[in-house]
Amino acid sequence: MKLVVYGPHKRLGCIDGDEVIDLNYSYAGYLKSKGTARPYVKADAEVPSCLLSFIEEGALALEASKNALKHAKNKGLGPKGEVLKHNLSEVKIHAPLPSIGTRIVMAGANFYDHSADVSKMSGHNVTVEELKKQVKEGTYRAWGFWKQARNVVGPDEEVPYPDRTQRLDYEVEVGAVIGKQGKDVKEADGESYIYGYTILNDLSTRDGGGGGQDGIFFGKNFDSCAPMGPCIVTKDEIKDVYKLKMKQTINGVVRQNGSMESMIRPFPWWIQWITRDMSIYPGDIICGGTCAGTALDTSPRVDGKTKPDNFIKPGDLLEASVEGIGTLKTKIVKK
Repeated sequence: MKLVVYGPHKRLGCIDGDEVIDLNYSYAGYLKSKGTARPYVKADAEVPSCLLSFIEEGALALEASKNALKHAKNKGLGPKGEVLKHNLSEVKIHAPLPSIGTRIVMAGANFYDHSADVSKMSGHNVTVEELKKQVKEGTYRAWGFWKQARNVVGPDEEVPYPDRTQRLDYEVEVGAVIGKQGKDVKEADGESYIYGYTILNDLSTRDGGGGGQDGIFFGKNFDSCAPMGPCIVTKDEIKDVYKLKMKQTINGVVRQNGSMESMIRPFPWWIQWITRDMSIYPGDIICGGTCAGTALDTSPRVDGKTKPDNFIKPGDLLEASVEGIGTLKTKIVKK
């Protein structure tokens, strides 16, 4: 199921072909058709219109949604005549951010091809084979950072170019959405905590190096630095997330063209690593890193600085695509 947040009231919807179906109103309509008393009240409890509440309901909400979809396709109206199906091209699709309290964890240097190319451009030239050896020996350091939820923007939205940078970079990433609370989770159990997947385009300032002159946190956090969407695809729809193709184009020119197969540590590993003495909650998101082709890993250094040619500029159109999830479009504009 492809879940979206849509419309002026930011209701939960489901993509069905070229339409968005309102699951909550559809389920209320289904309940009324069965003679159920107080269909709205029960629909709000079983198939909430709020994305986070829907995720928290887990498998029960997903199962009930099957009846909601059947009703929408057969009847087309809610209990009081609410329109259940909307043309996808005619409604506003927002970022599928579960809540403003969502914590977004970003795995650092977690793709073999990207990490090898960054090391080459920085003059160290560590090969993929050497990286694999380091991972096997346990000497390859895990690290990451946080993206702030308030910095998230949705599909087809604009990102103002930050004044403080001359080197704005891009990274297409798959984000694993957490479905239940956990702490001190074992890696073997990590998969059961994943609810679904979305796309996040990790924008960052790179002046002065990989983390930028402002350091990794500030280099990775500024207004609109985290385009997200267009949907959350539930886990059952993805046969093998580690086989998905991923791509990023700028103004139609392919910059990143890789695969999740290059991911170094899988999502369950990051879940166990993150939850050491700290809880994760429904709606939290773990982004697994990016493939080769970023501006950083394709830009040679001259006098200690990366050449600026491959970095994003105002007016650029970014399209981050992941097989089975969709395409996330973002326009970079002057501040």
